[in-house]
Amino acid sequence: MKQFPAFLLFVLFSICIFSSCKNSNSPQAVTEKFLTSVVQADFDKAKALSTKNTWGMLDIWAAFTKEIPENVKAEKAENFKVKILDTKTESDSTVIVTYSTEPKILPFNKIRLQKELDIEGRIKWKVDISTLELGTGDELYINAVDSTSGIRLEMERQSPDTISDKQENNPQQ
Repeated sequence: MKQFPAFLLFVLFSICIFSSCKNSNSPQAVTEKFLTSVVQADFDKAKALSTKNTWGMLDIWAAFTKEIPENVKAEKAENFKVKILDTKTESDSTVIVTYSTEPKILPFNKIRLQKELDIEGRIKWKVDISTLELGTGDELYINAVDSTSGIRLEMERQSPDTISDKQENNPQQ
């Protein structure tokens, strides 16, 4: 009977250790929860996991999913899988999480997360899609023709904040 309190203490200690090992607010966990909430069309939860800058995009997604029947949403959510491939620190307050999903639900495979402090001063990671370069790592190009000169302009997006101009003397295109 003397061993029972020691055994109970050991079990409680083990539960505390194992429950604290998984950080539900890590960038990887927030990414997984965010993507899962999007596929489940739980946009309130997705908003709770994202910055205010992301909410406009979530509202657009919510409007598009209103017409999808509930059984289709449920089937897609049931078969949904997220795999975190990489996490890279971008700055002191942002990280980029690379992921893959099955089935693919978004046109990009990277999400930027921003570090924020809650009211109690604890760190919370929030998805910030508005500042994300919406590519899969390839540079984005915008082709246009200058209406006054007829010169074809090619805008190459090199980073989220930089655009460089390239001019070609090709008025045909």
